[in-house]
Amino acid sequence: MSGPDPSDLGDRIAKAQAKRAEKANRAERQRKESINKPASMALRYSSELVGAVVVGVGLGLLIDHFANSSPWGLLVMMGFGMAAGLRNLMRAAKKMSEDAQKAAETPEPTDEKT
Repeated sequence: MSGPDPSDLGDRIAKAQAKRAEKANRAERQRKESINKPASMALRYSSELVGAVVVGVGLGLLIDHFANSSPWGLLVMMGFGMAAGLRNLMRAAKKMSEDAQKAAETPEPTDEKT
């Protein structure tokens, strides 16, 4: 009488449990990433905008000090800093929308075989 090999059944059970654990780990990682992603992106983009303005103001003050042109260097360079910061934000928004569109177009991978 030939039946299924008991050691083969144990291997199959172990593989199924490992696959289930991997799937649970992947779902947990995705959940954690989705929670932290918006906050980290907001912090990054706000710091980019503030940093660009601060650099522009610093350069403007430096120009005013050496060129004795107060407040024009400050005003002009602050404007350039704001423009650079807004440009970075627009570029980031475009990239974010492209990434979201790509994610919507690609189907979710499934582990089931047909």
